[in-house]
Amino acid sequence: MRRLFVVALVVLVCGETPHADQAPSLKTVVRRVAAYVQAYGEKASIVVATERYTQDVTSNSAAARRYRAVVAEFAIVKIAGLGDWVGFRDVVEVDGRRITDREDRLLQALMTGTGGFDEARRISDESARFNIGPILRNFNVPTTALFFFTPDNFDRFKFKRKDVTPAVWEIAFRETRRPTLIRTPEGASVPAAGSLWVNPQDGTVLRTRLEVFGFATPAHSGDAGTHGAIDVTYHHIDAVDMWLPDTMVETFEGSHGPVVERTRGEARYSNYRRFETSVRIK
Repeated sequence: MRRLFVVALVVLVCGETPHADQAPSLKTVVRRVAAYVQAYGEKASIVVATERYTQDVTSNSAAARRYRAVVAEFAIVKIAGLGDWVGFRDVVEVDGRRITDREDRLLQALMTGTGGFDEARRISDESARFNIGPILRNFNVPTTALFFFTPDNFDRFKFKRKDVTPAVWEIAFRETRRPTLIRTPEGASVPAAGSLWVNPQDGTVLRTRLEVFGFATPAHSGDAGTHGAIDVTYHHIDAVDMWLPDTMVETFEGSHGPVVERTRGEARYSNYRRFETSVRIK
């Protein structure tokens, strides 16, 4: 079992091609999603977007409200040696201030790939270094849940049809194997669950919702009352002929005695373009 740094990768099964007058089976649709995700990284690896991402932390205590606004370039990079893909946030601006230590990180990652588990973890942590709130997380990039659904991990999850129409299926997933793909810094398992919305005919992923439960925070060590969700919608970008992230909304909540802290983040993605060294946010 390959252990992914930040988040996990998962899922899927097989099935036979249905007759033309029959709805496809769940196994068939899940297999189509797996094939779609398997090809997605190669296609998306030459695409860069502008991400505008805000985070807002509130509490029912006297703690002051905290807010952060980040502008970044977002891309998908390959982890050399592991064969996996990961979303990478190269932060350009924080709360209106330009970041001066970028050192062409995105350029290097896209041009050379990245080297193994340690580099993958470094890239994930880099994408998360400007997070605020009580929840330590380096999986708050829009493609995290998408890359769960690779053929290598299909037996890690259970799937269930929730809402089915001819155009869109909602498929619920739940991670059942331990250790889980998302873990705390100490290595404790953090089970993942959620839903994905897909086109059943070709496996195109239109939306993902990732939910995690019962993980500790630095302030609330051992507290099982923490939970969170990351909801991502995709839309078709004609310029590159792909379905790519449109919005990401994250919500995390942790309680410690009477104190409840909530983090809400919202990101929007625009200006999708094929990667060129001359096309950068200046």
